[in-house]
Amino acid sequence: MFSKICKAKNLLSICVLLLLVYMFLEPQASLEASKRGLLLWSQTLLPTLLPFMILSNLVIRIGVAEKMLAPFGPIFRRFLGLSPAGTYGYLLGLLCGYPMGAKLTGDLYREGRISYMEAQYLLTFSNNPSPIFVTTYVLLHCLRMPQYTLATFAVLYSADYATSLLFRSRYPFRDSPMDKRKEIPPLPSTGKLLDISIMNAFETITRLGGFIILFSVLSAALARYLPQALGNTIPCLLGILEISTGLQAIAACSLPAKVRYILSMGAASFGGLCILAQTNTVIGESRLPLRPYLEGKIVNGLFTILFSLLFFKIIQVI
Repeated sequence: MFSKICKAKNLLSICVLLLLVYMFLEPQASLEASKRGLLLWSQTLLPTLLPFMILSNLVIRIGVAEKMLAPFGPIFRRFLGLSPAGTYGYLLGLLCGYPMGAKLTGDLYREGRISYMEAQYLLTFSNNPSPIFVTTYVLLHCLRMPQYTLATFAVLYSADYATSLLFRSRYPFRDSPMDKRKEIPPLPSTGKLLDISIMNAFETITRLGGFIILFSVLSAALARYLPQALGNTIPCLLGILEISTGLQAIAACSLPAKVRYILSMGAASFGGLCILAQTNTVIGESRLPLRPYLEGKIVNGLFTILFSLLFFKIIQVI
């Protein structure tokens, strides 16, 4: 085990050194990549996610989520396999997009609102691209296929639901008072509660910005130095690395429109290694394992590619 850790650290050290060399050799390209990452963070991520992060921190700590969704508990339990609190994390994560689903899962578990098994189960399918990101960035900006909006939502959310069904039996839990959950501490004063929620949200959003800028530079380096003989494989590699850069590269490649759509859907549902790093950060304090999330994203990506293929088969028949 120790030798594996050492090898991983050595690989990371080599990657960091190579990235530093690239930044010295290509300062202008590095600067432009950093600007793109910073703009993506400041103009999209910051105004979109920060208010939701602050409010969700308040909702979770006060315990409003269970009260709001408790009347619909049997429905959510039957179709999603989740408690009311877990359903809140899933629905808000679905609305806000990466990495809010994972963050809410970690917060709910850390606050004692969901059990350890439910948190692992929720990680497998709760982190997804937001509807706004899919419609504006993926379909309109990159692919220029707004006519596929409804079909795209059907593909992505069907794949996500199929992923939840696959992992439901693997992470069984019982939503009952007998669950051994963490003791919920007494609430601080209103002012203190608001201050904690705001500072927690700013800390998280700042970390995410660092990851986006770093992976933007890394994507630019790979696009610059990967052998051109790889051809259309390069956009796929960029899609695995970082979602926004990868989606742009896939949309600009010479593959047929149908193939570009399918690859883009797979990349959007998988999220990329940048989202993986962000997820590892937002669940770090809760000490939840990253493995359920990674397994869920791989399965989700495969389901999305399969359902995208079925979608085009149905179009051909019609």
